[in-house]
Amino acid sequence: MKVGSAWRNATAGGLLLACGVVRAQEPAPVAPWSLTGAVTRALATHPSLESARAGEIEAQSATGETRAAWWPSVRLSVTATQYEEPTLVLPLHSLSILSRPVFDHRIMQGNAVATFTVFDGGARQARTGQARALERSAGAGLNMTQQALVARCIAAFVEVRTQQEILGAQNARLGALAAEQQRVQRRLAAGRAAQVELLRVEAGVARAAAERVSTQQALAVARSELARLTGSTPEEVPAEPLEPVALADTTLPARDAVLRAASEHNADLLRAAAAAQGAEAAAQLARSARWPELRAQGTYSAWSNIGGDQAAEWNAGLQLYYPLFTGGATRRAIERADAARRGAVAEQRVAALQIAQDIDRALARVAETHALARSLAVAVDRSAEVVRIERLSLDAGSGTQTDYLRAEAELLDARAGLVQARHGEITARSELARVSGALDLDWIARNLEARP
Repeated sequence: MKVGSAWRNATAGGLLLACGVVRAQEPAPVAPWSLTGAVTRALATHPSLESARAGEIEAQSATGETRAAWWPSVRLSVTATQYEEPTLVLPLHSLSILSRPVFDHRIMQGNAVATFTVFDGGARQARTGQARALERSAGAGLNMTQQALVARCIAAFVEVRTQQEILGAQNARLGALAAEQQRVQRRLAAGRAAQVELLRVEAGVARAAAERVSTQQALAVARSELARLTGSTPEEVPAEPLEPVALADTTLPARDAVLRAASEHNADLLRAAAAAQGAEAAAQLARSARWPELRAQGTYSAWSNIGGDQAAEWNAGLQLYYPLFTGGATRRAIERADAARRGAVAEQRVAALQIAQDIDRALARVAETHALARSLAVAVDRSAEVVRIERLSLDAGSGTQTDYLRAEAELLDARAGLVQARHGEITARSELARVSGALDLDWIARNLEARP
């Protein structure tokens, strides 16, 4: 008995130890994806941002290149020449019977040339203005790309969360229909129900299962889109529900405040303003061709041959360049640049009008989805109560199966609509923030919170 008891104790201890080892080896539960985490992934990996950043760096380098024109340029050159016939090694500045000119077949010459533009009619300033405008445009383009990516990521995240919640509601409905099917089968076996009741509930189960398949496919598509945006694979997007997200404040902002913010921060408007500034600089550059260009130049030259004969000297001077006749090219260039400037200014006004229209649409969408969510919240509460009453009536024998099944379907529709409306309001808010130029991680932290 003691041996058997000891053996059983050892066996039980071994099993407990094995269970402990198994539990220790079980992977820790994976935390659900958060919206902030998904957006951070997208901003760190999406190639559109790399392209926009490269464009900004290119524009910054172009600005530095134009600034170099304000400094003198110094060039060095060295040449070694083999001549067929002997030629002068050193420059001949005068003739004298006391010094014989030096001739050789091989001559080496070095030059250091310094050039500085004294006056160019404002061309350098215009080129610098053009480059700065392009730099501002590239910066606005990077900002626009970032905000568009954040908006797409929010929409994809919310779509995944929407389909997951709808799938949960459909599973709950299928559970209720399965319970009803079992009840009908028991009543049918006892001879207290008609065959049509079983057929009716089986049809409801089949329809609910088909709707769930459709939702599962929509969820798979949404997960793939979220994976593409975040640089992941669809398998890396967790199958369990994402972290819930809701608006922290549903107060509708004033239109004037949104317009003021957009006029200062909207990327499209900033790019249009930069284009107008660049066109103005291009017009100034075209007009600078009517002015002469004055350059100062200094040269230090040295000559030598293999025999050791060598000499060096410097020279300096001013160069004036002025086109007297260009066949009308200068006038046409000025006309073309002025036309481009007027067009850019008009495009800037068009961009402002478009932004105002986008703001009105976004505000209307926010108001619509908010009102829809409030109405559907009431509909869900009432539909849930109707389902409860119909279930009690059916159990008591005073209700009908048709009314109960209809109430279940209406409750599912209301729940799905409520989820879509609430998440649609989040998407509309993010679009409004994008149009006003405020959509970034800080906006997400201030306006969205992780709650059902």
